[in-house]
Amino acid sequence: MLVLVGLAFAPGLPALADDAVAPTAGLACGVTLSPPILEKWLTLGGEKGFLGCPAARESPTLPSPTGAVGRQATFGAGDGGAILWHANGPRAGQTYAVLGCVWRLYFQYGGPSGWLGLPISEAVNTPDGKIQSFEGGSITYTRAFGQCSASHDVEEVAEKPSTSAAPADAPKAPLDLFFDPARGDYLTTASAGAAAQALAAHYQRVRTEAFVFTTRQPGTTPLKLYWNEKLGDNDTVATEEGERDALAKDYEYGGLQGYVYSDPRPGAKALKLFYNAERHDNFLTATAEGAADAAAQGYVFVRIEGYAPAAP
Repeated sequence: MLVLVGLAFAPGLPALADDAVAPTAGLACGVTLSPPILEKWLTLGGEKGFLGCPAARESPTLPSPTGAVGRQATFGAGDGGAILWHANGPRAGQTYAVLGCVWRLYFQYGGPSGWLGLPISEAVNTPDGKIQSFEGGSITYTRAFGQCSASHDVEEVAEKPSTSAAPADAPKAPLDLFFDPARGDYLTTASAGAAAQALAAHYQRVRTEAFVFTTRQPGTTPLKLYWNEKLGDNDTVATEEGERDALAKDYEYGGLQGYVYSDPRPGAKALKLFYNAERHDNFLTATAEGAADAAAQGYVFVRIEGYAPAAP
């Protein structure tokens, strides 16, 4: 069943009691936002972007039908919108923007605690408009009618984690962490060529973080290395959001590193991306040691980029 809504304003969620915001949070037009939501807001242009300034304080979400929870911030500029962050579940650490007509219909149907649940993708272009996927379905914007429609449809099935797995003997390569103490730059790579270049540039090998598949396997996605010459920073990502962020910040493609799972699998470790704004440094790690190093050095968790086998 499809439900249509025009461009008229639709009511939002009732106000939620706020909880403590991380001490590393920042300000957006004088309003405190937690790091992942602040970072997303800045990538969308900040105060001068589509969303403008926050319309209210950031707040925790009620549980979605899948049990997922997170945080949300709403904005009132233009056609309005919200930024939502997953705190748990298979997309823990991921952040998505819900904008305009899609946002108004989404919150009309209860937002994160309604049948749609939390967003699980950004809105993507289609020949007729846009479509955005949620835990319980999707919302489609049709350009010709200027309307949005919500549906329990095949998008919900398409977004469910695959149960297929790579064969036990699928070839793998170590995903190694390197560090340049002179510049404070971390590099995570599974490419022998990139590792050789790192050692020649006086990077020091720290440890093997996990393993990656050397060929495409069921349920996997490419792990890619990007490089920013101006910032002197390497960025290793596997999500569409990670790649989009890298390209938006003028990083250049540095090569395929292998393939990792898009969703949690037995025997696979989460690839966690951290960022240090002072160093302008991205840091991808899959070990407890790496996460501890990131926290000790002032890095902020950004998102999970994928899931990599713990053993060869």
